[in-house]
Amino acid sequence: MRTCPKCDEQFPDTHSLCPECNVELVPWVAQKEILDLVILCTVLNEAKAHIMRGFLENEGIPCQLENISFHAEPAPVADLMKVRLWTLREDAEQARQLLEERESMKVCSVCGTEVTDQDEVCPHCGERLGEC
Repeated sequence: MRTCPKCDEQFPDTHSLCPECNVELVPWVAQKEILDLVILCTVLNEAKAHIMRGFLENEGIPCQLENISFHAEPAPVADLMKVRLWTLREDAEQARQLLEERESMKVCSVCGTEVTDQDEVCPHCGERLGEC
């Protein structure tokens, strides 16, 4: 199919000019599906927002950042330094769970291995986590 860029009428590929507008037809491109995005969270630290986005994308969840910061000079005002993390509606619940799990992770100070709040002993080096 071909379409007129002036009147948006569609014609078969055999036509090269719009009979009404006398304008050259262009290939018709289907309108892209509008994505159903939701705000996953709002973060006050831009660097943390980029880390969260990278973590989620590594887990297969596409994300988009929206910087809604207002940079006040000479020093930024914390409440005005916000970054929104957007994702697809169907991925939002899984993304929130992944971020929750990620926030509950700790790092063993002896070997640097990630451990959970429930771990009493580091699974890598065997050090008691109360002592790490």
